[in-house]
Amino acid sequence: MSEKIFFAGTGNMGGAILRGLLKAGTNPSTIFFFDPSDKAAAEVTALGCVRVASFAEGINKAEVTFLCVKPQIFKLVSAEWKAAAAAEKTSKTFVSIMAGVTRKALIEVLGEKNQILRVMPNLPLTVGKGSVGLATDGVTEETLAIAEKIFCNIGVTCRVAESLMDAVTGLSGSAPAYVFEFIEGLTRGGVKAGLTRDVALKLALGTIEGSVELVKQSGKSPSDLCAMVCSPAGTTIAGINALEEGAFRSTLIKAVVAGTDRSKELGK
Repeated sequence: MSEKIFFAGTGNMGGAILRGLLKAGTNPSTIFFFDPSDKAAAEVTALGCVRVASFAEGINKAEVTFLCVKPQIFKLVSAEWKAAAAAEKTSKTFVSIMAGVTRKALIEVLGEKNQILRVMPNLPLTVGKGSVGLATDGVTEETLAIAEKIFCNIGVTCRVAESLMDAVTGLSGSAPAYVFEFIEGLTRGGVKAGLTRDVALKLALGTIEGSVELVKQSGKSPSDLCAMVCSPAGTTIAGINALEEGAFRSTLIKAVVAGTDRSKELGK
């Protein structure tokens, strides 16, 4: 990356993106960050990145700014951000990972002269296997390409209209928690059936990893692959029947919709 990048916040998501850039060979001296926590800042400084004293200093030094604070914090810092952005004479690029904070709300604070891109990453970014939704509304192809170049180091990207960002949040933003619950459920099922917890967890993780890779490589739909496992009157169809009795798929659909609705509420 030739651009200088500033991170406003270096928590789980901001830190994952930052570390992904470093793994991809970005010179740490071109990465600036602001974090009020001295302890957290010391960890990032140890990587060679440059700590700045304020948001204003950060956006002044960089071409691309990642807004990585929690959405609930946005209103608390918006006045400071607005003053800092107004003082800048040149156009800047801002990339926001704040769930539910609309591009319109960001423009009101950061100004219309700047490129403002909303993205929704998820927690697996911290291990380089994340999913990121990019809202295409009102941003240039150059800005989208810069974001994709950054995120390709730590996950996959999908371009969507901003109107679908709440759905991205409800699905990929929240779904890692659903997957963790699924893993725990499989593990407990194995324990109930007589396996040790370590063996059950190992089998569950290996099965999930292999199943994901099979979907990617086979070209078949999840439904088709499910049918391949379900032999007539066999063990798998008995298990599938138990899942259907518990409204498994319907519950997952409701979870994604609930997360989407909550994201919309956060944006109001």
